[in-house]
Amino acid sequence: MALQFAKEEANIVALDIAEDIFTVDYPLGSISELDKVVNEIKALGGKAIRITAHVRKSTEVKDAVDQAIAEFGKIDILVNNAGIILRSALINSTEEQIQDVINVNLGGCIYCCKHVIPHMARQRYGKIINISSGAGLKAEPKMSVYSVTKYAILGLTEALAAELAYYNVNVNAVCPAGVRTGMTAGRRLLSSDINYFRREVSMEDIAVGVLFLASDETRNITASLLPITAGLDKNILTPEPYFTI
Repeated sequence: MALQFAKEEANIVALDIAEDIFTVDYPLGSISELDKVVNEIKALGGKAIRITAHVRKSTEVKDAVDQAIAEFGKIDILVNNAGIILRSALINSTEEQIQDVINVNLGGCIYCCKHVIPHMARQRYGKIINISSGAGLKAEPKMSVYSVTKYAILGLTEALAAELAYYNVNVNAVCPAGVRTGMTAGRRLLSSDINYFRREVSMEDIAVGVLFLASDETRNITASLLPITAGLDKNILTPEPYFTI
């Protein structure tokens, strides 16, 4: 997404926690990966900075927003893409796992919006794109807590679209199918077997959709969701035992 926006001459603030969380069973982003993105953008002739912050912590998000404005003078576009996944039947999920998924996926989205909105409202312009999920359109077994956060993001999107229309700020959501990233590394992507096209949805597919919603051509699109699932959300999974008692 950052590279796609940079190609359109946007200034980029690449933000990540840049450390692991003990309840997550795969590596999260690192400082070196953030630097790699920033360097790739600069190689394209663009401007970019990296910021490390926990989106679960309101004060850190506020500091990050202040840094972004200090560097570039304003914030026109916010993409809420931070998220972690929990694949577990609800009864097998620990309290720590449940809280981390809720705090990162939903809390992070709320805090980023909360601290960016005042700046967008003052400048009477802004685009907020919240990354939900195909699991926010059709819940899946062993994804209950994750799905809760992604459904909630759609509610947040609709509510904020109404709150911010007066200030000329568009708020929309993108609902991707499973995409091959660090989060899904080493795992079979079920979505590629049961969507209409029987092919994987790529990172580039998602980036293009987000860029579209951030463009001025979509000035009259708000409170909407864009499924990028290749029809996955229209199919039904076959019941099977997902846990034992």
